[in-house]
Amino acid sequence: MPSLSSTHSGQGFHFTLTTTVSVEDSFDLDQLTLHLVYDLDPHVYADQYELAQRPGYSSLLWGTSDLEKPVSAVPTNGSVLLLKADTSQLPRHHAVNLTLEVPLHARYGGPAASVDGNDAFYRIHVKRPLGFFTFEQQGDVSVIPDTLRPYASLSGWPTGRSSLIPDTSSPQTLEVTIPVGVLDDLAWVDIGTAAVMIAMFFYLLQASLRTAGRLSRQVSTKTD
Repeated sequence: MPSLSSTHSGQGFHFTLTTTVSVEDSFDLDQLTLHLVYDLDPHVYADQYELAQRPGYSSLLWGTSDLEKPVSAVPTNGSVLLLKADTSQLPRHHAVNLTLEVPLHARYGGPAASVDGNDAFYRIHVKRPLGFFTFEQQGDVSVIPDTLRPYASLSGWPTGRSSLIPDTSSPQTLEVTIPVGVLDDLAWVDIGTAAVMIAMFFYLLQASLRTAGRLSRQVSTKTD
């Protein structure tokens, strides 16, 4: 019976989610297509251009894919990532472990209260991916497990009969901790930003006046 397990490595704004799918007889993969679906919190995003360079799978991404926006500027429903594993190079008639690594990134979070008086952090709970096989044969009616039904309406979602792969991972929640701004510092940040903007305004004004004066003198010299 196939199974999967997932772990994550790295902290801060860049981390990797690693999922290993174990299959007792790889011959079954000749008739099945292996998929993994990641339901990503709005604090987390996948870079589709980075994924395209990864060997071993192809991907589809639904939802917000803007890499620069902070979490406050993206929809609260997050995004969905679907991987289709490439099993063509696996040895046949053997038990195999297929490992897929997905690089993920955290968005800049909103400010939070400091716990120790210095820094503030936010903990992101990362959902474990769901693994499933699809089998498509002409005349088959789509059979979708209840767990996958929320995704079935997405454009490009695989059709055919689907069966979930049991997750044997530790029940421990996957968490990523990111640094965020400290609420108590917001007032100073606003003051500092305003001061810099005012200083830059007067600097540009002075530079413009100097340039205008220099051009005026050049014109005057040529006229004489």
